[in-house]
Amino acid sequence: MKTLITSSAFLVLIALTSCNPAAQYEKEIAKIDSCLTIIDSIEIKYNGIEFDSLDYMVKHVLDNEDKIKQYYTPDTISMEIGMRMNECKGIRKTLKGVKSKESKYLLEMEELRSQLLNLKEDISNGVLKKEQIDEYLAQELHDLNILNVSFTDFYEMQKLQKGYFYFSTPAIDSLVEEITKDKSLEQPL
Repeated sequence: MKTLITSSAFLVLIALTSCNPAAQYEKEIAKIDSCLTIIDSIEIKYNGIEFDSLDYMVKHVLDNEDKIKQYYTPDTISMEIGMRMNECKGIRKTLKGVKSKESKYLLEMEELRSQLLNLKEDISNGVLKKEQIDEYLAQELHDLNILNVSFTDFYEMQKLQKGYFYFSTPAIDSLVEEITKDKSLEQPL
């Protein structure tokens, strides 16, 4: 009799679980929650980036380069200034288009979060078949991986370039000030 009651309870539990898609696809929903946590982590880093400052850095470097081209007569340049100029060139090249990257990453995070939340809701409501769930989840995981790698590379690179900017720009600013001052003294009144 005890075995019959235990078996009946077990069958009722299985029947309830099979009627509840959220319980049936618990692992898939857990993966989606994990993906949402990764997006939250990316968003926290994203919100810590001062995109306007990065854009200013690029403009400042470009302005310095223009003034150096205009006023500097290269005869010999110190190795120190040459290295600082190369670091500034790296800032210009790697941070170029930073405002478009700002919008691109924000849009990608929003779209991916929305797609994952919709997928989670569809799974919980039993709208999708197992094959569809597997296909859609695999695609979202792929897209998240691309976003995560791309954003992490950008995040680390912008930290590095900010360091170069604060280290190298004062030397270049001094050079620009010196050569523009010298050229303004040469101008006839």
